[in-house]
Amino acid sequence: MRLKSEIKAKNTTQEWVAGKIGVPFGTFRKWMTRKTYPNIKEGIEIAKLLNTSVEYLVTGTEPEGLSMAERKLVNIYRKLSATDQENVMLAINAWAEKGEPRQIR
Repeated sequence: MRLKSEIKAKNTTQEWVAGKIGVPFGTFRKWMTRKTYPNIKEGIEIAKLLNTSVEYLVTGTEPEGLSMAERKLVNIYRKLSATDQENVMLAINAWAEKGEPRQIR
């Protein structure tokens, strides 16, 4: 299950995710066992919290329109710890604020 593996990859817990998005853990557990499903808003919140996309959580594929280089970067990023992901995002945001030209190889 992608959601379970994303939570594990981020070195966090289902309880933490449930708390961060403001749902009771019992509700979240039902989602994990596929007895019920989150609504769209909750799905978006989960994806944002885990630094992924709803499309990936649902289908296992990235949204259309990404280049091969961008897909590689996303896959590498997903394998990073939550702390490393945060550091990467801080670096990218700092770089973007400088107005540097965008180039992905």
